[in-house]
Amino acid sequence: MDKKEIKKMLEVATGNLFDNQLDIFSFTSETGQTEWNLAHHLANEIHKYFADFHCDLDITKRNFSNRRPDIIIHKRDSYDFNFLVIEVKRNATNQSDEIKHDRDKIKRDWFSNPLNYKFGAIINLKDNMTFEVEVIKNNNMGCTKAPAQNIYR
Repeated sequence: MDKKEIKKMLEVATGNLFDNQLDIFSFTSETGQTEWNLAHHLANEIHKYFADFHCDLDITKRNFSNRRPDIIIHKRDSYDFNFLVIEVKRNATNQSDEIKHDRDKIKRDWFSNPLNYKFGAIINLKDNMTFEVEVIKNNNMGCTKAPAQNIYR
Protein backbone atom coordinates (compact mmCIF):
# COMPACT_ATOMS: atom_id res chain seq x y z
CA MET A 1 0.00 0.00 0.00
CA ASP A 2 1.40 3.38 -0.90
CA LYS A 3 0.83 6.99 0.12
CA LYS A 4 -1.61 7.64 -2.73
CA GLU A 5 -3.80 4.65 -1.81
CA ILE A 6 -3.86 5.63 1.85
CA LYS A 7 -4.80 9.20 0.98
CA LYS A 8 -7.67 7.97 -1.21
CA MET A 9 -8.98 5.69 1.58
CA LEU A 10 -8.80 8.53 4.12
CA GLU A 11 -10.58 10.89 1.73
CA VAL A 12 -13.36 8.39 1.11
CA ALA A 13 -13.70 7.63 4.84
CA THR A 14 -13.88 11.36 5.63
CA GLY A 15 -16.44 11.90 2.89
CA ASN A 16 -18.45 9.02 4.34
CA LEU A 17 -18.39 10.69 7.75
CA PHE A 18 -19.96 13.82 6.30
CA ASP A 19 -22.42 11.82 4.16
CA ASN A 20 -23.53 9.62 7.06
CA GLN A 21 -23.71 12.36 9.67
CA LEU A 22 -25.04 15.47 7.99
CA ASP A 23 -25.53 17.03 11.42
CA ILE A 24 -21.99 16.37 12.72
CA PHE A 25 -21.50 20.09 13.45
CA SER A 26 -25.06 20.74 14.73
CA PHE A 27 -25.31 21.18 18.47
CA THR A 28 -27.24 23.32 20.90
CA SER A 29 -25.61 26.50 22.16
CA GLU A 30 -24.66 24.66 25.37
CA THR A 31 -22.68 22.00 23.51
CA GLY A 32 -19.36 22.51 21.77
CA GLN A 33 -17.91 20.17 19.17
CA THR A 34 -14.37 19.01 19.91
CA GLU A 35 -11.60 17.52 17.82
CA TRP A 36 -11.70 14.45 20.06
CA ASN A 37 -15.38 13.85 19.33
CA LEU A 38 -14.79 14.35 15.61
CA ALA A 39 -11.83 11.97 15.75
CA HIS A 40 -14.03 9.34 17.40
CA HIS A 41 -16.63 9.48 14.62
CA LEU A 42 -13.94 9.63 11.93
CA ALA A 43 -12.08 6.64 13.40
CA ASN A 44 -15.20 4.52 12.96
CA GLU A 45 -15.25 5.34 9.24
CA ILE A 46 -11.50 4.92 8.76
CA HIS A 47 -11.39 1.52 10.45
CA LYS A 48 -13.65 0.09 7.72
CA TYR A 49 -10.74 0.49 5.28
CA PHE A 50 -8.15 -1.06 7.58
CA ALA A 51 -10.21 -3.92 9.04
CA ASP A 52 -7.20 -6.21 9.48
CA PHE A 53 -5.71 -3.73 11.94
CA HIS A 54 -6.86 -2.38 15.28
CA CYS A 55 -8.03 1.21 15.38
CA ASP A 56 -7.38 3.02 18.66
CA LEU A 57 -8.16 6.55 19.70
CA ASP A 58 -6.34 8.91 22.02
CA ILE A 59 -3.91 6.27 23.33
CA THR A 60 -1.32 7.50 25.83
CA LYS A 61 2.28 6.59 25.01
CA ARG A 62 3.78 6.46 28.51
CA ASN A 63 7.41 6.23 27.43
CA PHE A 64 6.95 9.23 25.16
CA SER A 65 6.02 11.90 27.72
CA ASN A 66 2.41 10.68 27.61
CA ARG A 67 2.01 11.95 24.06
CA ARG A 68 -1.28 10.93 22.49
CA PRO A 69 -1.94 10.54 18.79
CA ASP A 70 -5.57 11.11 17.82
CA ILE A 71 -6.06 7.87 15.87
CA ILE A 72 -3.71 4.94 15.32
CA ILE A 73 -4.05 2.04 12.91
CA HIS A 74 -1.88 -0.80 14.17
CA LYS A 75 -1.79 -4.26 15.66
CA ARG A 76 -1.68 -4.17 19.42
CA ASP A 77 1.24 -5.52 21.45
CA SER A 78 3.83 -5.18 18.67
CA TYR A 79 5.87 -2.40 17.10
CA ASP A 80 6.10 -4.41 13.87
CA PHE A 81 2.63 -3.43 12.70
CA ASN A 82 2.46 0.27 13.57
CA PHE A 83 0.97 1.30 10.26
CA LEU A 84 -0.71 4.71 10.37
CA VAL A 85 -0.91 7.54 12.91
CA ILE A 86 -3.51 10.26 12.31
CA GLU A 87 -3.83 13.75 13.75
CA VAL A 88 -7.24 15.40 13.40
CA LYS A 89 -7.67 19.17 13.17
CA ARG A 90 -10.75 21.32 12.96
CA ASN A 91 -10.88 24.45 10.81
CA ALA A 92 -7.12 24.88 10.57
CA THR A 93 -5.74 26.76 7.60
CA ASN A 94 -3.56 24.61 5.38
CA GLN A 95 -0.36 26.45 6.27
CA SER A 96 -1.24 27.13 9.90
CA ASP A 97 1.07 26.58 12.84
CA GLU A 98 -1.30 23.81 14.00
CA ILE A 99 -0.79 21.83 10.79
CA LYS A 100 2.97 22.41 10.84
CA HIS A 101 3.11 21.37 14.51
CA ASP A 102 1.24 18.12 13.80
CA ARG A 103 3.39 17.39 10.75
CA ASP A 104 6.54 17.86 12.86
CA LYS A 105 5.05 15.81 15.72
CA ILE A 106 4.30 12.89 13.40
CA LYS A 107 7.84 12.89 12.03
CA ARG A 108 9.54 13.42 15.39
CA ASP A 109 7.43 11.29 17.71
CA TRP A 110 5.72 8.59 15.69
CA PHE A 111 8.28 7.91 12.95
CA SER A 112 11.15 7.37 15.40
CA ASN A 113 12.28 4.20 17.16
CA PRO A 114 10.80 2.09 18.55
CA LEU A 115 7.35 3.12 17.25
CA ASN A 116 8.28 3.50 13.56
CA TYR A 117 4.82 4.12 12.15
CA LYS A 118 4.94 3.54 8.38
CA PHE A 119 2.69 6.49 7.56
CA GLY A 120 1.23 9.57 9.19
CA ALA A 121 -1.73 11.70 8.21
CA ILE A 122 -3.30 15.01 9.09
CA ILE A 123 -7.02 15.32 8.46
CA ASN A 124 -8.42 18.84 8.70
CA LEU A 125 -12.20 18.83 9.10
CA LYS A 126 -14.02 22.06 8.34
CA ASP A 127 -17.38 23.26 9.57
CA ASN A 128 -18.54 23.76 5.96
CA MET A 129 -18.31 19.94 5.47
CA THR A 130 -15.09 20.09 3.47
CA PHE A 131 -11.76 18.59 4.46
CA GLU A 132 -8.09 18.30 3.60
CA VAL A 133 -5.99 15.16 3.91
CA GLU A 134 -2.20 15.09 3.98
CA VAL A 135 -0.33 11.78 4.12
CA ILE A 136 3.32 11.52 5.09
CA LYS A 137 5.47 8.45 4.47
CA ASN A 138 8.16 7.47 6.96
CA ASN A 139 11.16 7.57 4.63
CA ASN A 140 13.32 5.76 7.18
CA MET A 141 11.71 2.44 6.32
CA GLY A 142 10.38 0.45 3.41
CA CYS A 143 6.71 0.33 2.53
CA THR A 144 4.90 -2.56 4.18
CA LYS A 145 2.17 -4.41 2.40
CA ALA A 146 -0.93 -3.75 4.44
CA PRO A 147 -4.20 -5.52 3.94
CA ALA A 148 -7.08 -3.16 3.34
CA GLN A 149 -10.67 -3.46 2.35
CA ASN A 150 -11.43 -2.35 -1.20
CA ILE A 151 -14.65 -0.50 -0.50
CA TYR A 152 -14.18 2.84 -2.23
CA ARG A 153 -17.40 4.73 -2.78
